[in-house]
Amino acid sequence: MRALIVDDEPLARRGVVLRLRKFRDVEIVGECADGQSAVQRILERSPDVVFLDIQMPGMDGFEVLRALPVEGLPAVIFLTAYEQHVLRAFDVHALHYLLKPVDDTRFAAAVSRARDLVDSELKADMTQRVIKMLDRTSDGFASRFTVQAGSRIQIVIAEDVEWIGAAGDYVELHVNGRSYLLRETMASLEQRLDPAKFIRIHRSRIVQSKGILELRSIENREFTVKLSDGSEHRSSRTYADRLEHWLSSGRI
Repeated sequence: MRALIVDDEPLARRGVVLRLRKFRDVEIVGECADGQSAVQRILERSPDVVFLDIQMPGMDGFEVLRALPVEGLPAVIFLTAYEQHVLRAFDVHALHYLLKPVDDTRFAAAVSRARDLVDSELKADMTQRVIKMLDRTSDGFASRFTVQAGSRIQIVIAEDVEWIGAAGDYVELHVNGRSYLLRETMASLEQRLDPAKFIRIHRSRIVQSKGILELRSIENREFTVKLSDGSEHRSSRTYADRLEHWLSSGRI
């Protein structure tokens, strides 16, 4: 488990270092004395867990987290001498909150929680990698998707998907009047789809080309795209070239 220590007090950083050295599976990948260098080091070294002081000059611990991309955030264990920050710490989904002077037992418990989280995320990541490998066709494109449907694991065949919409951190696969949530971005999913069968027409829409029944011109190279399931979707100028290329290719 890779750990980064962020605290403007050298003695506080030293205390965390000494405690972490008792754990043979923890590698310290750096120390930072301010928030700006912490942001840079986190982006460069991708630690699994960050021991993060809250009150620091310039940029405090909460501002450090706001400056980082949401995807891939490390586990955060806050360090502070002030109890009033505890509720705010958990509002940003901190893994643990340690008051200074740090108690050894609570410190060990925080490390254990971080280890469990990292282990579970690694296992989940490996599982998803294996699933994606098994779900590919011989040409490398997705042949099916594995989605959670309540307590069941649902298999969705790629060719059955009529259209795909963005839904926050997820995408919605629309199949025969039903929708299934898949935790993936539109950009990464688009890379997995066969471009001969799926067309991205908008930043929030991908449609299966064989389901396109009608295009109605709106303005400025934009269309209303009607599909065989009865749904209608607006295309954008950003993706107009793809739709026009599909039209000119004769794959209608």
